[in-house]
Amino acid sequence: MKSKSLALAIAVLLMIAFTSIGALAITKRSTIRIEGMMCSKCTGSVEKALKATPGVEKVEVSLQRKEAVVEYDDQKVTEAKLREVINATGFKAVEQKPDSQ
Repeated sequence: MKSKSLALAIAVLLMIAFTSIGALAITKRSTIRIEGMMCSKCTGSVEKALKATPGVEKVEVSLQRKEAVVEYDDQKVTEAKLREVINATGFKAVEQKPDSQ
């Protein structure tokens, strides 16, 4: 009887561990430069498209800085996908060049 209880307890703990793995997704923050935005309607279009993307948690699009700052669940969406979404709005997500040292 004790072995059945122990096996059940282990099974329950494993189930809890595996279901909580999804809760461990890390929120990432990316700043993406955008070319072609000229007005607040432009920023609104980009912001609306990004917010509609599954996995995106927060979006701030700046016309002045010509960039979008996006917080997202990296288990649901990639930065490459965010760039595709921006490009699909008719603007251009500019690739950042790594700092050379």
